Amino acid sequence: MSAGQDLTLEIKGMRCDNCARSLTDTLEALDGVDEPRVSYALEEARLTLDTDRTTLGDILEVIGEAGYQAASRSADPAEDVALQDDLAASEEHDAKRRRVRMQIGIGLSALIMVLGMGPVLVGLPDFPGRIWVLCGLAAIVQFYVGLEFHMGAWAAARRRSTNMDTLVSLGSGVAFSYSFAVLSLDLDRALFPVYFESAAMIITLVMVGKFLEARGKRDAGGAIRALFAQQPDQARVLRNGHTFLVDTQDVRLGDVVIVHPGERIAVDGSVESGESRIDEAMLTGESQPVAKSAGDSVFAGTVNQNGVLHYIANAVGESTALAGIIRLVRDAQSTRAPIQTTVDRVAGIFVPSIILLAVVVGVFWWAIGSAIYFPGTHPVATGLMFAASVLLISCPCAMGLATPLALMAGTGVGAQRGLLIKSASALEATGSVKSVVLDKTGTLTLGRPTVSTMTVSEDGDEAEFLGMTAAIEAQSDHPLAHAIVRYAEAKHAKVFEATEVEANPGRGTEGIVSGKRIRVGNRRWMEETKVSLTEFETVSALGSERGQTSVFVSIDGQRGGHFAIGDIPNPGALPTIRRLHDLGLRVSMLTGDEEASAVAIAKQLDLRAENVIAGVLPGEKAVEIKRLRDSGLSVAMVGDGINDAPALATANVGLAIGSGTDVAIEAADVVLVREDLSGVADAIVLSRQTLRTIRQNLFWAFGYNLAAIPLAAGALIPLLGSGMRLSPVIAAMAMALSSLFVVSNSARLRRFDPTR
Repeated sequence: MSAGQDLTLEIKGMRCDNCARSLTDTLEALDGVDEPRVSYALEEARLTLDTDRTTLGDILEVIGEAGYQAASRSADPAEDVALQDDLAASEEHDAKRRRVRMQIGIGLSALIMVLGMGPVLVGLPDFPGRIWVLCGLAAIVQFYVGLEFHMGAWAAARRRSTNMDTLVSLGSGVAFSYSFAVLSLDLDRALFPVYFESAAMIITLVMVGKFLEARGKRDAGGAIRALFAQQPDQARVLRNGHTFLVDTQDVRLGDVVIVHPGERIAVDGSVESGESRIDEAMLTGESQPVAKSAGDSVFAGTVNQNGVLHYIANAVGESTALAGIIRLVRDAQSTRAPIQTTVDRVAGIFVPSIILLAVVVGVFWWAIGSAIYFPGTHPVATGLMFAASVLLISCPCAMGLATPLALMAGTGVGAQRGLLIKSASALEATGSVKSVVLDKTGTLTLGRPTVSTMTVSEDGDEAEFLGMTAAIEAQSDHPLAHAIVRYAEAKHAKVFEATEVEANPGRGTEGIVSGKRIRVGNRRWMEETKVSLTEFETVSALGSERGQTSVFVSIDGQRGGHFAIGDIPNPGALPTIRRLHDLGLRVSMLTGDEEASAVAIAKQLDLRAENVIAGVLPGEKAVEIKRLRDSGLSVAMVGDGINDAPALATANVGLAIGSGTDVAIEAADVVLVREDLSGVADAIVLSRQTLRTIRQNLFWAFGYNLAAIPLAAGALIPLLGSGMRLSPVIAAMAMALSSLFVVSNSARLRRFDPTR
């Protein structure tokens, strides 16, 4: 049985969100295709392909038969750039063609309005055959300028589906066909007014709206394109003593790459020689350049500022940090927010319902309403115009774009500022949190603890004690163990060999040194193993008052000594905590330290003692997060270590510091690329603003349709008179404006600064 292959396809030719739903249904019906997701806003399809049952070629053929163009996307930015360039060229060609048609439509519609309304409004001279000239000009607009709407409607009909084109084609077609019939049959135009102006203006206004909507969608995806633009096309590599200029996708692992001042780093690597400063703003959002020298890491897309660097390529293609960011942002933008499920249910039946409503409205005004409120117009003319108004004012596009465009803009802004939000649900959860829990070591503190004091039992030897303890701690990955090892090295302590070393999670480490069992750990472990700590209580209490952590050592089950180890608070912790408080959030500290020590640190950081969760074993962190969630709080957990991963996964939303472990980053919903706690508040502020924009968009999209459709149907005429009749032209204009509101409101997010 073959493993599924994840594919991302660029899709062109979708006209509205109904097209995306229809294409999703088509792909779901294919044998060998699992979990297809098609996005109108992103113009892409994501699916899992079973190559034993179908092929990529089969899928592309089916998509083509459905009336769309598709191309497979690469995970390698360097290779994907070529596809993006091809698609951009095709898109530009289509945009130019659409622009020409739009301009022709604007010009002809203006002329039609002058010829049609001029004699009545401003006394322009009439002339024989004027109405036939109007008919001819309107026909050009209808069948040339509006060709894409009719083709889109026909393609949807062949798929037994409906979309926005269906409404436009029917609405404008009704107006033109009716008017042409009146003219051809030489009917009395007093009873049967013609609507060539309306037919032309409908097409033109919707064309202008779709043109601006397409530009807004393209701008909303600007963050992804900006990331692609960071990837240089070529790199200078040193092979066999010679320098070659090669395409970036041809750089191999282990190649020595040379980068000059002002050039972008081509692939990830480690500096072999040279010194310079690198602008990593595109990666971290940090504006200050970072000094680089031998041994330091450099990343694809960042800019070398003032020196020549030779670096060894250690990640290329889809393995670079830049590729990972692009992949993560794309994944986030392709997910659907929970609120979108409701929108999809409504949108799925929207167009068929509107067509049915238009028929009902038309029949009502033909059979009943016309004689009462418009006795001077033939009932057929009245019924057709009300039906056309209902068709044209309804806007499924606004509903389809409301969530994804705002999500694209919000995640794009986040990526540019070093905030990688992994999904729409993560963004929604981040914007809804009420409580933030921060791990102490490495998050609220710098994670580089140092030994402040060492106390040895009165019958012990300091040098031997330190050497034996360091021998055990040298085999531990805990930050406190590293502090003791560094202290021993600074004191030039004697080096001992440790055997049978074992870690006891949440307690400490033990092993055999010179035939003696050494245990290095916390108070809980010492008490469990019946070790008397009376001799060290005073120094331990003093350390706790200073916010220092106590580490005890026992030798063969007897007291051996004590270390007071302090860590420096993260400079960004206090301003971040204050800002989180200003946002109305409850902020807590989670630590394995004793309560007295933890409270002392908390006081330095403006944290209340009751919000300190101390003495927590690594395996209990997730339990504490669950306890907070069970109390009714929506919880965000911030951490960076392996033992933070379960807590990050348990929280409503997990935020991982980018410098943390891969396990923590994998478990998190949001990754803060910079080692800067201010990103926690930034992520929450950005998510709140994005959710606010989504709600505004949905309120407008649904509110507009709820208000506009009854107005177009003439529901207010019995109450307020015939002056409340909405012409098809005004209806078409309103539909275009409704989509533009959603597009422009989402575009505002691209200028949003979460730090303010």
